[in-house]
Amino acid sequence: MGSGSTDSPGRVTGFAPRLWRVAPGLESIVSLPRSLIPTEIVVGMSVAAIAVPGGLAMAQLMGVPAQVGLYACIVPALVYALVGPSSRFMVVGPDTATCMLLAASATTFGAVGPEARMDLIAVLTLLVGMLCLVAYFARLGLICTLISRPVLLGYLAGVAATLLFDQLSPLTGVKLEAPGLLRPLIELARRYAEINGLTVGLGISLFVVLRLVKRYLRPIPGPIVVLVLAISASWWFDLGRLGVALVGAVPSGLPSFRVPENPGHWTGLFKAAVGIMVVSASSGIITARAFGEYVGARSRPNQELAGFGMANLASAFFQGFAVTGSDSRTAAAVSSGGRSALVGVAAAVFVGFVAVFLVGPIALLPSAALAAILASAAVDLVDIQGFRDLARINRHELVLALVAVVGVIWIGVLEGVVIAVGATLAHLVVMAARPRDGVMGRAPGSRSLVTLRRDPTARQSDQILVYLFESSPFFVNADYFGDRVRLALKAEPRTRFLVLDTSVMMHADSMAVSVFTKLIEELEERGIVLMIGGGHGRFREILYRSGLAEMVGLDHIFTTPEEALVAAEAMRDGETQVGVDRPFTTSGPR
Repeated sequence: MGSGSTDSPGRVTGFAPRLWRVAPGLESIVSLPRSLIPTEIVVGMSVAAIAVPGGLAMAQLMGVPAQVGLYACIVPALVYALVGPSSRFMVVGPDTATCMLLAASATTFGAVGPEARMDLIAVLTLLVGMLCLVAYFARLGLICTLISRPVLLGYLAGVAATLLFDQLSPLTGVKLEAPGLLRPLIELARRYAEINGLTVGLGISLFVVLRLVKRYLRPIPGPIVVLVLAISASWWFDLGRLGVALVGAVPSGLPSFRVPENPGHWTGLFKAAVGIMVVSASSGIITARAFGEYVGARSRPNQELAGFGMANLASAFFQGFAVTGSDSRTAAAVSSGGRSALVGVAAAVFVGFVAVFLVGPIALLPSAALAAILASAAVDLVDIQGFRDLARINRHELVLALVAVVGVIWIGVLEGVVIAVGATLAHLVVMAARPRDGVMGRAPGSRSLVTLRRDPTARQSDQILVYLFESSPFFVNADYFGDRVRLALKAEPRTRFLVLDTSVMMHADSMAVSVFTKLIEELEERGIVLMIGGGHGRFREILYRSGLAEMVGLDHIFTTPEEALVAAEAMRDGETQVGVDRPFTTSGPR
């Protein structure tokens, strides 16, 4: 007998189905046809070819021992491959923005030296994993939408600029001490005599190779090409003896279980971990959604939090650092035909093989090669087309993106998360507080209503003002709504009938009821008849529960603004026209 049984049509019971819910990646491996196993393993090798140089580069970025970059690509990748909801096609690994935040946090808390930074980063990774799991159990998957697309574009561009300037030291051979962007350039200009020309030439050459491979030889992993070229050149020309900084000796072996040491100042670390979790999880969920659409898989943001949480806990206890969904590794897996979590498992195994048997050649790797990889990654973070789209579609969102760029560059990467989230929330408040509105008329040759802003040739009905407010009224914009209606009436002094197009209104609160009440009273004093057309859900409920429907008149409430306009025209012309809306419960129609 199998591990599952059927006790009713369409319902499978037993151990296996419960296991698949906990470990969906394992199911994709077990159900994989044997003929495809060699292909999946080869695809995993391709992913590992990207993971090795990428992990080493991220370790250099954070100032931790080189082997930690390899460790972050082994156990976390294995864990996510088994429990991750998108492990059939997505591979996790170090993320540039996340690693920048980890590096900034380690510096902020005064972690000096590779070992001290490794301990503090491990604690941050542990907190990130725990926060992901807490968010999962609290069903807070939507928390990762706190950074809007424009602000995320700006934030990543700011991170890219910071990352590029951070590569000045390894690309020139001069150990710069000044923080920020301009001061390192000034310091470098003062110490120009210390610049190692060979290091500069090597770094720039490898950077050019990366860009050329990415543009013209996309299926080939550029970082592994640079890795091979740099190590070969270092061995052949003995670059270390010529003054080029090398990675140096890397301990061989697999990561072992290790409990991160208590660094103290938990409050500050917790605050930093919240920001890192939001950025890291947002990046991973966006990756899962993008590639999920490509392979036809449903996006499950909340389940992703659980997968990322388990992967980060594993990373923290096995000498790694925070990971999330990796664009480059996932792209390599999907484009190469990967169909199961076996790709992630194979990639982790091959990285482990490198960590055990191939650390000797890594010792010869010039630091400038890793700096070139990081500089290329920074360039890829800047979405120029995204900024162009914002400039064409919405200039306000472009301003938000630029605010995020400036915030990250001038205030800091870690603080930039707060700026990014704050800018997004401010954007939401501004949009809610000042929605668009407009006067409407009939489109030429049609009975449909459009705003005069959209079609200036739209025909207004004599003595009738049709007004559209493009939001639900509530405390943030209720007074603004009332003021805009009065302003529209002031511009049309001959108005005898006001038709409110409430077709986009889904909700209203007590503040909106108060504003509506005052407006109705003012209209009665001026002899203006109010008609309402449209409205849905809670707005309709509150319209009836609050008594506003009786104040307006039940025969003045219509299903659509077009019906309300026809009724107003009939009343203007002396005909009788009653509304089609009637309450059928105490709360009114829905």
